[in-house]
Amino acid sequence: MHQFNDMTQHIGTYLHILNRNEFSDGTQLLHVKELPPPYSSIERQQDQSIENDWKDEFIEVKPLNNNLNRYGFTISGGIDTEHGPSIVITYIDYCSKLSFDNGRTNLRLFDRILSINDINLSNVTHDEAVQAFSLAQGQPISLHIRRLNPIDIEHIDIIMPSDALNQRLGITITGGLDRNTEDSGLFISHIDPNGLLATLTKNNQFRIGDRLLEIKTNYTSANLQWVTHLKGIELIRRICQDNKHVTFVVAHRNLTL
Repeated sequence: MHQFNDMTQHIGTYLHILNRNEFSDGTQLLHVKELPPPYSSIERQQDQSIENDWKDEFIEVKPLNNNLNRYGFTISGGIDTEHGPSIVITYIDYCSKLSFDNGRTNLRLFDRILSINDINLSNVTHDEAVQAFSLAQGQPISLHIRRLNPIDIEHIDIIMPSDALNQRLGITITGGLDRNTEDSGLFISHIDPNGLLATLTKNNQFRIGDRLLEIKTNYTSANLQWVTHLKGIELIRRICQDNKHVTFVVAHRNLTL
């Protein structure tokens, strides 16, 4: 990870905790800042198909006034890292109403950076990406970003039964950050019609191929866009076990007929 003057790599779980919450096994989640939703605010292209979850955008970011070598965001990733091959924005220092907006408020967590000032950042190491930013030498930068921008997003509300701890959810999930693919999302690959989630929902709300964006309760929201396969499964299982009212945010990628 590179925070434009602090260079460290790390991987974290992106949680929004409204109140301190404790899982049934005694694990406590720390209180953290609210994060923006894991999907785009860019207007959708008229010709965008439901299978295409991404949209490209060009965004200019200026150096911060108090430090010409900083732009107010952090990158992770690269072909030599455990965080996936893409160069991804994993932290944004959101400015207050009174502070200088250098353009970083137009960025979103998990935006993929395809290029900076026409320097291609696909198939590069993390250090090579950092070097590309260093070449800007405190000048404004033009970022070609690719942002998750699904067409069909649904919030699926579920009331979990009291014995949910002893029942299988009944879905199989593929994908994740550690799968080393260009798209590191989590996807539903199988649904057991007799499983818990299928029996608690109606009209086939969960579909094979759905992208899992987020799982949340009245207290906790876990972003599923940038997690490893096992971490995503763990978050889903634990939140479902420890809460009565759960909401899945999914992006449908297949039309229902």
